[in-house]
Amino acid sequence: MEDAGERLKRVRDRLNLTIRDVEEASRKIATRHKNDEFVVGLSRLSEIENKGTVPTIYRLYSLCAIYRLDLSAVLEWYGVDWAKRRPTQPLSRSRAHT
Repeated sequence: MEDAGERLKRVRDRLNLTIRDVEEASRKIATRHKNDEFVVGLSRLSEIENKGTVPTIYRLYSLCAIYRLDLSAVLEWYGVDWAKRRPTQPLSRSRAHT
């Protein structure tokens, strides 16, 4: 079975994007958001695709934006079923300070 990193690589290949293309596009996203956490560097992308490294939510956002993928669908590739999430209750004041 294909893991999430392999699926991302297959999408990148299908879009004819190089690792450098992805890094450059992610730098533009990081600049727009004024946050370097969105940058997907060359070696990090290689680790995500080939070694099963799980990207941060920032990098995953960048990859989904660059590849035009639905973030919730890609989260499912990583075992996060966002569609079936349960609403959370905020902590009450008394519980928040314990």
